[in-house]
Amino acid sequence: MSETVMSELICSQVFSRLFARLDRFDLEGVTKCFARNGVWHRQGAALDSHPVMLKALQARPAHLFVQHILHQVACEHVDETHIKAVAYMTVYRKDPPEKITPPLPTQVPDMVINWDVEFVLEEGAWLISRLGNVPLYR
Repeated sequence: MSETVMSELICSQVFSRLFARLDRFDLEGVTKCFARNGVWHRQGAALDSHPVMLKALQARPAHLFVQHILHQVACEHVDETHIKAVAYMTVYRKDPPEKITPPLPTQVPDMVINWDVEFVLEEGAWLISRLGNVPLYR
C-alpha cells in the first residue's frame, strides 16, 4: 500500500474515531482528534482550540443519546502534510429526561449531513485542522 493511500486511510479513521468518541461522551478524546490550531465549525460557532471545544461539548445534555453514522468518507491527498475529505453522515438523536438503554425503536433519521474536513500532519500524526458541515436534511 502506498504512503498516500495509508495516510488517507489514517485520516478516515481519525474522522470516524471523533464521532465514536463523541457518541460515548469521551470529550477529551474528541479534542485529541484535532490539531493544536484546529477549528471545528459547530452549530454556528468556530471552536478554535481544545479548551473551547471541550467547554462546548461539556454543555451537551448528560442524557443525550446520539448515534452519528459516518459513511462515504472520500479523502484526497493535497500534499505531504495536508489531506482533504468529504463525507456524509446520518444522525439519530434522542434527548430524554433521563438515561435510556438501547435498543431503541427504529426511527427515521434526524439529519443527514455533508461534512468537509481538512487534515494536517502534526508531529507525525494526522489530525483534523478544519471541520465543517452542511445539513442536507432535517
